[in-house]
Amino acid sequence: MASRIVEAEYLHYRNPSRNSDKVFNIHLVEADDGSYGCISEYGRRGTSLVRVVVCSSKPRPVAERAFRKKLEAKRNHRLTPYRDSLDGSDQSPLAREISSRPASVNHASMPKVAGPTEAREQAADGRMRINGILNQGQIDSLEF
Repeated sequence: MASRIVEAEYLHYRNPSRNSDKVFNIHLVEADDGSYGCISEYGRRGTSLVRVVVCSSKPRPVAERAFRKKLEAKRNHRLTPYRDSLDGSDQSPLAREISSRPASVNHASMPKVAGPTEAREQAADGRMRINGILNQGQIDSLEF
């Protein structure tokens, strides 16, 4: 159904005393036929997320209303209020799935694969691994 993400929100809820660490992602998507839909994903962080089609094949205003209604329900929930997540797009299978679809392949922008002396391999989520280390040039939270 989804051909491109028009708008997306990534939320999380964490409560260490209840051992709760959940994510909620919601996407407003435009289909190939020009109709719109709303798709949500939820689950415990680090597990396979459950995907739910909130609405599909609707005009944009209807899909946007469903998007906003679901988003506000999660943010204003009485027991588990979700907050904005900074790393949510990395944890969204739908966002990775849609962004990995080749719209048009530009071979000049693709990374070159080096020889065996420079071991470079593409990670499953599309990020580049250099010398077998993911995010080599970035600070990891475990380093603090």
